[in-house]
Amino acid sequence: MLFSILMTVLLVSGCEFKDVELDRVDRFEINRFEEGKLDATLTLVLTNPNSFPITVKSGEFQIYSGKMHLGDAHLAKSFKINANSTEDYEVDVKGTVGDAIAAGLSGLASLLTGKKPEMIIKGELKAGNFFYSKKVPIELKTDMPLSL
Repeated sequence: MLFSILMTVLLVSGCEFKDVELDRVDRFEINRFEEGKLDATLTLVLTNPNSFPITVKSGEFQIYSGKMHLGDAHLAKSFKINANSTEDYEVDVKGTVGDAIAAGLSGLASLLTGKKPEMIIKGELKAGNFFYSKKVPIELKTDMPLSL
C-alpha cells in the first residue's frame, strides 16, 4: 500500500502539465434556434503538447451582439484531446438567448448601414486529467446568423 502511494506521488510530481492551447476557431454553426434556446457547434483547433490525453470537462460561454449581452451557453458534453496533437474538435454548445429581439433590431440596423451584424462568444473550457486542470480561454467573433 505504501509503495503504491509513493509511486503515485512520484508519477504525479514527475509529470509537467502544459497548457492546452486554442489555435483558432474554424467554424460556428447554429443547428437549432427556437424559443430562445440555442443548439450550436463550434469547430475548435486545439493543441495538446502533453504526452497524455486531456479531457475537456466543462465550458461556459457568454454570447454578445456588440456590447449587448444576448445570453449564455455551456458545453453539452465532455470530450478528449489526444496527446501530442493539434486537431479539430467539433464541440456541441447549448444555451439560452434572452435578448434576441433587441439583437435582431441592432442587426437589422447594421444591415441597413451596410455593416454585417457581429456576434461575439467569450468564455473558457476547463481541461485536465485526473490530477490537474486548467482553463482555456475562448473568444470568437463571427457574423450573426439572420435567424437570430
